[in-house]
Amino acid sequence: MASYEGVLSRIHCQSPRSNHNDPTRPELDVVTLRWDGEQVARRDMGTGEGWTLDVTRPLPGPATVEVAVRPNVDGSVEDVIGTVVLSEDLVGTGIPATDFHVARFDEAGAQYQLTYKVQVVPDPVDAPPPVG
Repeated sequence: MASYEGVLSRIHCQSPRSNHNDPTRPELDVVTLRWDGEQVARRDMGTGEGWTLDVTRPLPGPATVEVAVRPNVDGSVEDVIGTVVLSEDLVGTGIPATDFHVARFDEAGAQYQLTYKVQVVPDPVDAPPPVG
């Protein structure tokens, strides 16, 4: 029976509210990724910035990944700006360039793109019997 894993590959910020060159706006956004409610990554991001992720998780069933963002200012409120559901239905062709999906989120003034994929986990190769 095949098993699967989800891979969060990259997130890109194109959010005008995190433009640290504009003194009238908060300096950065605080970006949090949650996998089935558990925080798996967090980082401050400015507009135009990309973040290469290294988040790979087993996928025994569908998993929900939330992208939550809040301005980096005291008393600010966090917004869940988008979600993706990772399941075996997303498994690609095995050609790396074709397996990734991009979800674009534009909510509450925050604009982000999350790149992700689902892949089959190869079965462990049985070791040959010892010679001897």
